Amino acid sequence: MTQLINWFSTTYPKYKKALLNCHHNFDEYETNPYHVEGDCWSHTMMVCKVVELKAYDKVVEVSALLHDLGKPQSRKINLNNKHVQFFGHEEKSALLARPLLEALIRKGEITKDESLEIEELILLHGTLYKMNHEEIIKKFRGRESFFKHLVELVECDGLGRFTDSYNFDKEELLNLFK
Repeated sequence: MTQLINWFSTTYPKYKKALLNCHHNFDEYETNPYHVEGDCWSHTMMVCKVVELKAYDKVVEVSALLHDLGKPQSRKINLNNKHVQFFGHEEKSALLARPLLEALIRKGEITKDESLEIEELILLHGTLYKMNHEEIIKKFRGRESFFKHLVELVECDGLGRFTDSYNFDKEELLNLFK
């Protein structure tokens, strides 16, 4: 994971800087209850650390590093509730990740098939919270390996933050296909 993060930081410093400067908080007085850790880079590093501690594979590692790449371009402030929101960041992140994934293919770090899976994982990393069990089974039946990676990414995304609202049952979801 360290080599991957170093590659990202040195090859794409503009993305790292954008994530560092993109805060989940409205201002220095109002914290985001879902991301007390502050900036998007800190969150990304926390997600990557969880991936590393759980020893998840390269597909989940790369997905974790790039999953919020689109947050700086998607950041909006809702003045009614003083919350920062990132609507559509998954789509933007997947789009921005594409050339980085192509670079990783050229380096021999991932395959084309892994690249396509990573892009889809990034695109879908916010969906499991919005789906009931029946919808999940319908959407992912026959794609259990992909679903396992998605659950692992979502788990790490949830654990890679300071919040009181984390409620995600990895085992319950994985048992849907047993």
